[in-house]
Amino acid sequence: MFQCFPVEIINSLSSLELELLRYINSHKEDVVTSSIQDLAKNSFVSTTTVIRLCKKLHLDGYSHLKYFIRQTMRDGCSSASTYASHSLQDLLEEELSDIERTGRGLDLGMVRSVAALMEQQSQIHFFAKGLTSIVFEYTARHLLSLSRHVTLYNDTHVAYIQADHMTSRDLVFLGSLSGETEQVIRMALIAQSKQAKIVTFTTSPTSKLAQIGDYHFVMENNATTTLDVDTKSRCQLMLILNLIVKAFVQMTDEERLS
Repeated sequence: MFQCFPVEIINSLSSLELELLRYINSHKEDVVTSSIQDLAKNSFVSTTTVIRLCKKLHLDGYSHLKYFIRQTMRDGCSSASTYASHSLQDLLEEELSDIERTGRGLDLGMVRSVAALMEQQSQIHFFAKGLTSIVFEYTARHLLSLSRHVTLYNDTHVAYIQADHMTSRDLVFLGSLSGETEQVIRMALIAQSKQAKIVTFTTSPTSKLAQIGDYHFVMENNATTTLDVDTKSRCQLMLILNLIVKAFVQMTDEERLS
């Protein structure tokens, strides 16, 4: 069932809601014949949690959830057939196209501006969910290897607390493919209220996250041959971040030589 929902919805679920969704996914046949009270009892959650999960999945209620499960059991919602119909060369060309178009659309002036902020004595923070967070971790480690202290947040609650203590000296990198991931948007709004500088990365320039960013980078991501719910490529994000880091290294070298 996970592949039936956009990644931003899955990322918005709490750990308890994720466990409940996993239980439902593993017990579909039982759930469609169970009452909401039975599901809550068997999955060790409250009926309120079940209803909250339904709302987050954009379902009207428990009856709608059972109807949705019946539909997915009958029809499925996997894109496997779409994926299998493409040759390996097709997959390569599709990925390269997204990377190339992302590169062509990059504002190098904005890359230099962000690198300049990093070169200053700003505190640097990274926060994202899902696979985007892993790309951020790579960049954070890269900067640490260059002796530039950064903070990468894996715990959402801690990220919110730290954002509430930011100032205009803080620089925050936030990423979400859709630009609508609830936790990332909230982090952005808190940091914005503290006058922190915000750098955002999305595939949608009209998304909520994009509108908050002081500096916004657009990732082209139109590949249709993804394997599952959260497997869209982050190569475009890696390209942009690597270029920002290289610009940062250039500036520090130039300052050292001047």
